[in-house]
Amino acid sequence: MLGPEFAKFSKQARDYHFDSFPYENSYEEEPYEDHYKIIAYNEKWGPKYAYDIKSQSKYNQSNRQSPGLSPRYQSSQQYQKSSPSLKSNSSYNNSGNNSNTSIYKPKKKNLNIKLIIKNLLLPNKYNPLKRTTFISILPIEVTMKIISYLPFEDIVSIQYVCSDWYQITREEILWKIIYQNYFQCYPNRELFLKKSDKSKDLHWREIFRQQHDREQKWKGDRFKEAHLIGHTGTVWALHLDEDRVFTGSFDKTAKVWDAKTKKCRFTLSGHYYPIQCLDAKDDIMVTGSLDNSIRLWDLGQGKSKGILTTRAHNFDVFCLQMVDNTIISGSSDSTVKVWNIQDILNDNEPEAPLTPEEEDELMDPFFHQSCVTCLQVYDNILMSGGSDKVVRVWDLNTSQPIQVVQGHNEGIRALQFKGNVLVTGSDDMTCKLWDLRSKSCNISTLRGHNGAIRCLQWDGTTLITGSNDQTVRWWNLNYDSSQSKELFSFSSSISCLKFTDNILMCGLSDSKVQIIY
Repeated sequence: MLGPEFAKFSKQARDYHFDSFPYENSYEEEPYEDHYKIIAYNEKWGPKYAYDIKSQSKYNQSNRQSPGLSPRYQSSQQYQKSSPSLKSNSSYNNSGNNSNTSIYKPKKKNLNIKLIIKNLLLPNKYNPLKRTTFISILPIEVTMKIISYLPFEDIVSIQYVCSDWYQITREEILWKIIYQNYFQCYPNRELFLKKSDKSKDLHWREIFRQQHDREQKWKGDRFKEAHLIGHTGTVWALHLDEDRVFTGSFDKTAKVWDAKTKKCRFTLSGHYYPIQCLDAKDDIMVTGSLDNSIRLWDLGQGKSKGILTTRAHNFDVFCLQMVDNTIISGSSDSTVKVWNIQDILNDNEPEAPLTPEEEDELMDPFFHQSCVTCLQVYDNILMSGGSDKVVRVWDLNTSQPIQVVQGHNEGIRALQFKGNVLVTGSDDMTCKLWDLRSKSCNISTLRGHNGAIRCLQWDGTTLITGSNDQTVRWWNLNYDSSQSKELFSFSSSISCLKFTDNILMCGLSDSKVQIIY
C-alpha cells in the first residue's frame, strides 16, 4: 500500500488545480523587446497607443518575478511558498530514489543569437536611423579605403543606408581618393593632389562632379558649334585664357578675339613669313615665325614691343613657351634656346649681331639631331621632341640632359607631360603614354587615327588629339584604345587645339577656328 503520506499529499494536490502543465506556453521576454515595441507603435499609431504599450510593459515587468517561466508556473511557486506541507511533500518526491517527477528547468538559449537580435535585427527593424552594420564599427580610415574601390554610383547610393554611412560618404578625404582613382593617370596617383586656384573653396565631391560632367559631355553627342572667321590661311597656333582667344596663321598675322562675343579685337602684323607658334600671358604675347624671328607684342597698345630676328635661330621657329621672365624656343636648326624677356625689350638694335659679352650671358642651347617641333617647360624640367623620333629631357638648372625617351617610328609632333606621365603624338599615327619613373617607360600605345597626329592636350585622364585625317578623338588614359571615341570630323585637317572645362577649340587648315561647347 502507498501509505498515509501519499494520501495526505493527494488531498492537498486535489485542492490546487492546474489548467495546464507548468512548462506549457512558457516564454522568455527581454526588456529591449518592449522598448522597440514602443518605438514601432509610436511610429505607426502615435504616442497615445505607444503610452498604453509602455504602461502595459511596466506592468508585465513588475509581475515578472521568475524570468523564463510562465505566469501559471509563477503562481504555483507562490502556492508552494504559502503551503509548507506541499513544500515538504515536494522535497520528499525530489529526494526519492525511484521518483520520476522533476521540476521543469527551461533550456538556456544561445547568447550569441540573442545579442545579434538585440544589437542588429531589432534596431534595424524599428529604428532605421540607428542601424548598426559591420562596416560602421570599423575605423574610419579602413572604411573609407574599402568604400573607395566601389563605383561612385554605389557610393552615392549607400549614403541612404543609415546615418553612419551617410556621414562616411560626406567625408572630403573619401572623395579625394575617388577623384584620384577616376581622374588621375595611374603613374600620377602617388603624387600629392591639391586643388586648383579656381576650385580651392569647393568640396572634393563637387570637384569630382564637375570633372565627371565634363567627361560625360565629351562622350555625348550633343554640342553647340561656332566659328572664328577672319584668317586667310591655315591656323597654326592657338592659345586661350579666361576672356580672350589668340591665334596665329599662315597669313603672317596674329589675332586677338573676344571669347564671349567671338569677334576679333585687333590684328597684329609684322612677320614676313607665316606664324608657327605663340604664347600669351597678361598683356604680353610672343610669336615665332618661319622668318626665323621671335616677336613680343604689347596687347594693351596692340603693337610690337620687341623683336629677335636673325639672332634668334638660323631657321624656322617651330615652337615656344613663355615662363615667368623667359622664353624657351625650338627651331628647325636643331636647337632649343632660352631668352630673357627684359633683354629683348631693352634691345635697341635687334638686327645687330650679338656681342661676345651678350653671347656669354646666354644659356647654352640644347641640341637635337634634327628639327625641334614641340617642347614644354615645367619647374626646372624641359622636354623637347623633334623629327629625330625622340623626346629629350633636360635640367634647366644645370643645362644637362637627364633622359632620352624613344619608341616612335616617325617624328614627334606634339607632347605634354605632368608629374610622372608623358604623352606624345607622332607622324606614325599613334599616341604613346610614358611612365618616366621606369626604364622601359612606355605604358601603352593608343591607335585610332589614320593620319599624323598634329596636336594633343590632356588633363587628368582625358586626352584629346587632332590629326591630319581630319578627325578629333577622345581617349581615357587609364584604358586602352578600345575606349577611345571620335568626337568630330571636319572637311580639313586639324593643326592645333585647346580645351577647357566647357569649350574645345580647333585650328583648321581651311583658315577657320572651330568652337565646340
